[in-house]
Amino acid sequence: TATRLSRRALIGATGMAGLATLTVGTASTTTASIARARLQQADSVLVYPAHGTRTASAATEISFRGVTEAELGPVYVTGTISGGHAGIMAPHADGNGVSYLPDSDFEPGERVTVRADIPLGPAAEGAMFFDIVRPAKLIGTRSGFVIDDPEVEPQTFVSRPDLKPPVMEITTPPAPGTAPGLVILGSKVKDGQYGTMILDNDGELVWYSLPPVPDYEFHDVRVQEYQGEPVLTWSVATTGGGFGQGHFVIANQAYEHVAEVQAGNGYTSGGDIHEFLLTPDGTALIILYQAVDWDLSPAGGSSYGGAVDGVVQEIEIATGRVVFEWHCLDHIGVEESYIAIASSETPERPADYVHMNSVEVDPEGNIIVSNRHTFAIYKISRQTGEIMWRLGGKRSDFALSEEARFAWQHDARIHANGELSLFDNHEVNPPEGEVVWSRGMVFDLDEETMTATLVREYVHPDQILGTSQGNMQVLPNGNVFIGWGSDPNFSEFSPDGELLFNGRFPEGGNSYRAYRAPWVGEPAAPPDIAAKVAGGAMTVYASWNGATEVASWRVLAGPAPDNLAVVATADRTGFETAIEVDTTADYVAAEALNAGGAIIGASVAIETGVPPATPVAGG
Repeated sequence: TATRLSRRALIGATGMAGLATLTVGTASTTTASIARARLQQADSVLVYPAHGTRTASAATEISFRGVTEAELGPVYVTGTISGGHAGIMAPHADGNGVSYLPDSDFEPGERVTVRADIPLGPAAEGAMFFDIVRPAKLIGTRSGFVIDDPEVEPQTFVSRPDLKPPVMEITTPPAPGTAPGLVILGSKVKDGQYGTMILDNDGELVWYSLPPVPDYEFHDVRVQEYQGEPVLTWSVATTGGGFGQGHFVIANQAYEHVAEVQAGNGYTSGGDIHEFLLTPDGTALIILYQAVDWDLSPAGGSSYGGAVDGVVQEIEIATGRVVFEWHCLDHIGVEESYIAIASSETPERPADYVHMNSVEVDPEGNIIVSNRHTFAIYKISRQTGEIMWRLGGKRSDFALSEEARFAWQHDARIHANGELSLFDNHEVNPPEGEVVWSRGMVFDLDEETMTATLVREYVHPDQILGTSQGNMQVLPNGNVFIGWGSDPNFSEFSPDGELLFNGRFPEGGNSYRAYRAPWVGEPAAPPDIAAKVAGGAMTVYASWNGATEVASWRVLAGPAPDNLAVVATADRTGFETAIEVDTTADYVAAEALNAGGAIIGASVAIETGVPPATPVAGG
């Protein structure tokens, strides 16, 4: 928690003309000077954008952590171009901070100085400052490719004609020792229907939900905890070949949206697809990308080029306020990238030099990020914003043996025992004839001796190469669950590397990440049914999208919706159960029963022989 200093006499917002102005997008403010400034700031109130930031948004708010509005006193905000800014104060829900919301945007290229009744930074008279970046157009960048082409027609259901999920194949049935839980995916199928997906160990569909708007995709679908309860979370966004522009959803066990989160501080790029991590503090960590004018000459590019900044934000879910923000361009040089910074084929494309793809909080509260295009994992001080160490890449603080080197990686996670796991994509364009494969990796990190030892790795028996996407989840029983990214497989391994379970999408399908987790679904929407009459026989089709506790179905029939009697029962046989009934009644309905025989859901009564209505998308 930031130290709270005593109040002092208010210093007016004057003297800006005497302050040296940064050249936006250059190294005129040295990394060392910014480091000193932030180390000093750690002894006062924490402010975001942080002191010395060169890449703040023109529509940014200013967040103060570790202080109340009364302790902060009047806030004076002045831009070198836009002048003084009025605004309002918005308290944070946890009572440990407040945000200043300016009435108008700042101007690109200007410096903004912030003062209050207490010291905020090391600039003149306790002021702090940040610079407003000049934005560029964000152009999608190719992050990988799908290896396979579609060959299998999707599943169809009589009771849910709107859902057309892919047919999933279980190539290795669950072996003894497989962790409990369901498989959680975000389904993407070339020329097919995208959706959030839950499967059982037989590959049978449990839940499928469609995007609210066609062409939107779901990413990072997983089970997390919010306000002490299990929830499903995901990103919903349009994508441009590696970037996402969208928002994030938190849904309860009834599949009702209990919260939706957007990127803060006015970034026009919106929230990215790669990460949505909930914390016990009622906040969410997200990634966003912002294309800006930037000097690329340190990496051999143009002095008047463009770069894509990777930004971490921590958002207070209850208020939408930003309580932490960190920018790659303020800390990581473009020369650290392994991609070609300037290309004669696409000179107008901003350099996606880091491509951040995961954010994690370590046990001390510091931030762990993975940057795909620098082949490196970074530990960031939450107090100062400085990089505490790099693992991998051109400036690794840890010595790595040849077998421990990774590339194009995803999903770096720190664990309580000091180990760090990640998914090593390894290659995107392997040399012809060379045998390469992706793998899950676990490192033992010793931060005292700065040694990183590869202690376990997980390679698929088929030596899979996932050129983009992917993750490795360490399960509570020590097993690991791997989503192979652009490759259609998802797998579970024992701690010693034995393949215990494997499923796969049809050709042309994949999921950004794949997880296993316990989940109990109790949908708020009722079950769906349909009836078909042929040759004097009737078949009733019953399903309940997302319900996990249905063991059997009971069919009721009669002359009117309020005059029904039980005519048949049947065990649940999958997402949709077909039940033959001996009746010619005008109306039918179905009741879902759990393993104890109790009714846990009931459909509406429908007229027999009438085609079912198409449910609302997303149910």
